[in-house]
Amino acid sequence: MTTEPFDPAGKVAVVTGASSGIGRATARRLADAGMTVVAVARRGERLERLAAEHPRIEAHVADVTDMASVDQLATAVRREHGACHVLVNNAGVGGGAFEGREDLDDALRTLDVNLLGTVRCLAAFTDLLAESAPARVINVGSVAGKVGIGPAAYAASKFGTVGLSEALSLSWRRRDVTVCQLNPGYIETEGFPQTQVKRGPLRPLVGKPEDVAEAIEEAIRSGATERTVPRFYRGFVVLRHMATPAYRAIAGRMARAGGSRD
Repeated sequence: MTTEPFDPAGKVAVVTGASSGIGRATARRLADAGMTVVAVARRGERLERLAAEHPRIEAHVADVTDMASVDQLATAVRREHGACHVLVNNAGVGGGAFEGREDLDDALRTLDVNLLGTVRCLAAFTDLLAESAPARVINVGSVAGKVGIGPAAYAASKFGTVGLSEALSLSWRRRDVTVCQLNPGYIETEGFPQTQVKRGPLRPLVGKPEDVAEAIEEAIRSGATERTVPRFYRGFVVLRHMATPAYRAIAGRMARAGGSRD
């Protein structure tokens, strides 16, 4: 496996969930770094506007919950570019609180998009990534995938993403494909307005999509297999594992301990 720094210039990246928020900021950031970016989402009009803003961004409509759609995406990237050097699995939804049977459909949808959508994209692009090596996979998880605060299905999907990424970071090394779990903290986006957090003392800790896009580029260049953004959230993760009673006492007083993200 290569240990050389990864230069993104002239390479091909696929970014899912690119019609807004972190995905949109990441597509622009990687295009500015010289990459050809295939921006993927379900909202075609938004993708077309994004592509019109940057000559290195291409729009491709696909649904990560539909394996046929994901396979068509991978086939198109192979046909049109012959390579995929970077895959950013960012498509996701927040979901709501899980209180009982009435919330089952929402919970399953959250798991399907956030976790199984990532699995589908990895399955579709595995061979092309290996053929394009050295290659990078960035799976956008969440600090909620480390500490379990907020909507239960969302946290479960992100815990799954973290476990998937950690396992693949070991098993895919022999293919020269580096897999990174990138875990944002509170980031204000269209789907995650962070209204609850901004009402309280943690307001200064709320970041922007551009912060995550910068971290994604850094992880691509360095080959990191784990990254928390902003970095200071890492302390809370350490507290969770090293001092569990203290963590639970603090977490239990947080608004999101009620299981919602409003």
